[in-house]
Amino acid sequence: MNTAQNNTMYRNQRWNFCGFDAFRNRIISQLALHGTELSDDETDVLLDFYRQGESETYVLAALGY
Repeated sequence: MNTAQNNTMYRNQRWNFCGFDAFRNRIISQLALHGTELSDDETDVLLDFYRQGESETYVLAALGY
C-alpha cells in the first residue's frame, strides 16, 4: 500500500460515522447545552427529519427546544 492508500484507510476508519449519526450527535449536543436529553421517542422521529433533509434548527424547534 502506498501512503495515499494508508491515509485514506486511516481517514475512513477514524470518521466511520454515517450521515444520520453525525446529525443525531449534533442534535444531542445542542440539547445538552439546554440541559436536556433526547428521549427514545424523539430518537425515532429524528430519522424521519433526517430523511426529509430538515435542518438542525428546524428539528430542535419541532421537538420544542
